[in-house]
Amino acid sequence: MEMKRILLTLLASAALSLVAGAKTDLTKYVIVYPASAEAEEGLDIAEAVAATVESQTGIRIPVVSDNTPEVRKEILVGKTTRKESAVFYAAKPDTFDYALSAKGNKILVQGGGCWALMKAVAALEKNGVPKKAITGNIYGEPIFSRAEGTNLRILDDNIWQYDKDVNAPAWEAIGLDCRDEVRCRGFAELVWATTPDIVALQEYSAHMDAYLYPLLKERGYVRAYDPEGQWNYTPVFYNPQTVTLLETSFHKYNPSDWSNGGTKSYNACLFSLKANGKKFYVINTHLWWKGEKAQPGSDEARTAQVRKMMTAVDDAVFAHGCPVFMMGDMNCNLTSKAMKQLLEAGYKPLVWEATVFGDPRCGHHPCNANGFSRQENKSNENGMGAIDQFFIYNGKGENRGESNTEILVFQRIYAYFTIELTDHYPNYADIRLQ
Repeated sequence: MEMKRILLTLLASAALSLVAGAKTDLTKYVIVYPASAEAEEGLDIAEAVAATVESQTGIRIPVVSDNTPEVRKEILVGKTTRKESAVFYAAKPDTFDYALSAKGNKILVQGGGCWALMKAVAALEKNGVPKKAITGNIYGEPIFSRAEGTNLRILDDNIWQYDKDVNAPAWEAIGLDCRDEVRCRGFAELVWATTPDIVALQEYSAHMDAYLYPLLKERGYVRAYDPEGQWNYTPVFYNPQTVTLLETSFHKYNPSDWSNGGTKSYNACLFSLKANGKKFYVINTHLWWKGEKAQPGSDEARTAQVRKMMTAVDDAVFAHGCPVFMMGDMNCNLTSKAMKQLLEAGYKPLVWEATVFGDPRCGHHPCNANGFSRQENKSNENGMGAIDQFFIYNGKGENRGESNTEILVFQRIYAYFTIELTDHYPNYADIRLQ
């Protein structure tokens, strides 16, 4: 679903030129992808090329891995073991670099990551096989098209607090850098690629803010609440071109024993859509993190923290009769006492409410000073195992008002480059608010 959405966006303005404009007959080729790569940087891209050719010729050309014997005419996708692929990747391309080129009887569709590879596919769709290499960098380009009818998009992510000015030894040993000044570029790209109206972040330290906020402000994003005296680790940012901030407040969870030095809190904001004037309430939170076995009382601490937010929500709904979106790192799944009280009160997980697509994956993996892994460490059962939750409340005016809100898409972004950013995959929602 994620890769198809990216492909549709990148191909939206591409002219169908492979048949009419290209001199190279691609129906005589075999598409080769790297067997060692994840599907999103290998097989999925190869299938996208095959679909592009088939849509214009009516012929489905073979798709094989680079474990198969080499043939004369090949379309090489990504970092294959064929010698022609080596030059682009030997130069250590940026995650967002892409290239489309031809070398003899080899056509190369290349990119530093899955998004860049899809851009190279789009270049092939639009231009056919070029005589001169087509290269570029997609950093800062919108990538994810909005579901039809969307007038509000919210992006949410816990960005992993690492405030040290020196790289972690485990990262340095593998040639990577986990410092904020490096990772902030990836977080900015997530915002730019998804172009949300609202951005909700957790573990957002003042140290990260020094690097990331200037990048967000470049694209017009504004922080809803500027802290005085205590830092807001759960900020909400917004695009003033599309939404208007009406009210905002920040609340640190007390007692401090359950707040990790003030990192556990919530930021509540009342907005209105500029397109139609509809109000909506956003509450971004990070709950207490330890398990009950590690520290008895942790479950009740999270439950009490949720009750505080629910009181704020009740006040907002009573005053404005608007829908409420609650999101963040809950540090517990939907089977927990803290989350059950939300479900019982009528809060609905977006993964269940989405009418176009609801992503059930857990959205969590290891990433810390000791390194990172793609290995998921929570359950993927219908959204039940996720600790990053996104709820809607009063979406149809069930409690007050005349809201008619539809959740169209709830998507978790699993692009490979994100695993080096944080242990929480970003997620976003496409919403029709009317």
